[in-house]
Amino acid sequence: MHLARLSHRARRHWLTGTALSLALSLGSHARAQTAPAQAPAPTDSAAAPDAAADSGVGDIIVTAQKRPETLQRTPIAVTAIGGDAIQQQQISTFRDLSGGRVPGLLAPKRSTAQTTQQYSIRGIGEIDTYPEPAVAVYVDDVYLARTVGSLYDTPDLERVEVLRGPQGTLYGRNSSAGAIRFITKDPTATPSLDASATLGSFKNVDLKARVNGAILADDALNGALTVIRHTRDGWQHSVPLDRDFNDTDLWVVRGKLKSQVAPGFTLTLAGDAMFDRATQSYYTPVNQPDGKPGTGNATDPDLTWSDTLPYNRTTTYGGSLTAKYEIDQHFTLKSVTAYRGLHGPIYYDNDGVTAIKGDSLALFWQHQITEELNLNGEFDRWNFVAGLYFFKENFHNHRLSQSAGSPLDNVGTVTHTNNWLNTTSWAVFGQANFKATDRLTFTVGGRWTTDRRRFHNIGQTGRGWGLHDPQDWNYDPDRFFVQYPTGASASATFSSFDVEAKPKSFARFTPKLGAQIDWTRDIFQYVSFSQGFKSGGYDLRSVSLVGSSTPYLPQLTTTYETGLKTRLFGGRATFNISAYYNDIKDFQVRATATAALGVVTNQLINAGKAASWGAEAELTVVPADGLTLTGSAAWLRTKYRTFTATLPANVAGRKTLLGLDFPYSPEWQFGGSFNYRLPLALPGALRVGADVQYESSRYADIYNTPQLRVGAQTYVNGTINYTAADQSWSIGASVRNLFNLRRGQFGGYAPSNAGVYPLYYRAYNEPRTFNVTVSKSFH
Repeated sequence: MHLARLSHRARRHWLTGTALSLALSLGSHARAQTAPAQAPAPTDSAAAPDAAADSGVGDIIVTAQKRPETLQRTPIAVTAIGGDAIQQQQISTFRDLSGGRVPGLLAPKRSTAQTTQQYSIRGIGEIDTYPEPAVAVYVDDVYLARTVGSLYDTPDLERVEVLRGPQGTLYGRNSSAGAIRFITKDPTATPSLDASATLGSFKNVDLKARVNGAILADDALNGALTVIRHTRDGWQHSVPLDRDFNDTDLWVVRGKLKSQVAPGFTLTLAGDAMFDRATQSYYTPVNQPDGKPGTGNATDPDLTWSDTLPYNRTTTYGGSLTAKYEIDQHFTLKSVTAYRGLHGPIYYDNDGVTAIKGDSLALFWQHQITEELNLNGEFDRWNFVAGLYFFKENFHNHRLSQSAGSPLDNVGTVTHTNNWLNTTSWAVFGQANFKATDRLTFTVGGRWTTDRRRFHNIGQTGRGWGLHDPQDWNYDPDRFFVQYPTGASASATFSSFDVEAKPKSFARFTPKLGAQIDWTRDIFQYVSFSQGFKSGGYDLRSVSLVGSSTPYLPQLTTTYETGLKTRLFGGRATFNISAYYNDIKDFQVRATATAALGVVTNQLINAGKAASWGAEAELTVVPADGLTLTGSAAWLRTKYRTFTATLPANVAGRKTLLGLDFPYSPEWQFGGSFNYRLPLALPGALRVGADVQYESSRYADIYNTPQLRVGAQTYVNGTINYTAADQSWSIGASVRNLFNLRRGQFGGYAPSNAGVYPLYYRAYNEPRTFNVTVSKSFH
């Protein structure tokens, strides 16, 4: 039976029937069976040990449901990666989690800036960095509202949890596609200093240090401070400027204080800042040299003809105060109060050629305040999480874009927007688990969300204008319009608008229902129905009066899911599998058109109804002491079921999205790895490992433009490292992208913008790199 082919009514009957069959089969057998292993008691910190112990697959403790429990008894599709695995596999950024390491997750291996990252889970995500994401990212329970600055890297990371499917009944901000949680280590009283240095290809230097210890005795105050300094030369060369781009220049500072104020009452104060001064992404023209077609030259992914100087000053920062009070053995109250912000200018040369074809300057300032209050209850037969959430964000976007649209080079349309988006959100949520029998548990949850948006947009458009290098106007959008007030042709025009849109509220109740069964001590199954709400709003990229005053509608995702989690061969293996169907209403997509196709359009629209469905599997095996094998697979299909929008003119000539695939939605993903502790008579441990990640072809835009299709890609990585017997130091080497596979992860194509250099570029992944890492711990 194919879940994808079931009607809405049939899917409901299938889930209801499954839940009833679980209840009926257990009602008569529950007393005759041996009770399953119980989840661990709640603790202050749910550590995530290495997923593969030398003698078997260890129990991984996660807090995906806001309470400590084993991964194999968590009734959602979740992948947990501990700090040891991150270090062992040399996962340098969390782009490396995609493409097979986490089934169903796609994080393209290239983005618009070093610390900016889009995510997609099960076909639902973003191709744009501006909107609030469908995949929510949290750092220590603090929500990051924008994908800019979301690429988190820190040596004090305890684990990463990737949750697939809607997560609105347990988390502060509604996450309709899934959530990625970064959990950092709490400071302890034991003094320690951990430091590491990585040296490698392209003069890569990655220095990390963390100091930890008691400031006041008896856990009255413990502290930890983490610092990262990461630099690397660029791997792409600009021919006209004769310099390298796509480098790394990153500072990260993070501090944490924790105080045991009274028995059962702790306060944790955390703060961080990240300074990204790397060059913005530079792109490769497919036609070479300098974008000129018909030369017969093969595309060199490491060459660009962009002559725009680097301009990126992205800074992210924030702080949080977490108060946790264990009222008694049953109730725990937790409050997380946080402030975060980001700002910076970035200039994007979106073409890779000397002519101005599709450039844009983004000046942005974002600030947010969040408050999440949770009450956890634990009893013999039931438990619950109840929460209140407040979110307030101010986003100021000052942007100037240049788009070629003339038979002549460097003549086209200039759009200038200066807007402010204010969001205020309230939510109440909760989830309870009831043990009907020793083996059968029912889950019920719900969330009420209310978002209120205010939007003010001031914009100007000049058509038939001369386009200019940003240095000519010192990267100042206002100066551009003063310095170049007239066009380059008799048909030049100028228009402007000033819109203060009517405040708009969006509210929705989203439920969750589920059932879980322990078939045996080692076989666990769950079935669930849940909804996720991605709010509506006003588009920060809007360049028209109508677009600025017309909000887009919320996107509602209804998910039907079942999963099976097993432990096999006496704990030597775990095998987990899940199947799901996402029913999507008012699907939000970004439709674009360049000046060469008429009026410049870059607008979020509601496309209609859509669906995605598939299955995921994860396997971990320890066939012999010291040897760990892992494998994962994900199958995904997507479909637009109805289409109710009007598409702007586009290169592919699409009038509808019916029959097309979602962007960032490969049909297949596979991953595999091995890690082996060599049986040598050494005082320490020598390990070798390798992993392979496969991703089938996908598209990088909603129009499925053939020229922007991303071909199937397979990446192979390897590691070898030695750890001293007392684990005080280690040394290791790693190779990434062993076979130097290069794929354009996204790009642009508009051959009708004329001139000598038609727009056709790609953004390629990094080449093969080698690195050596030395780590030392002082305790």
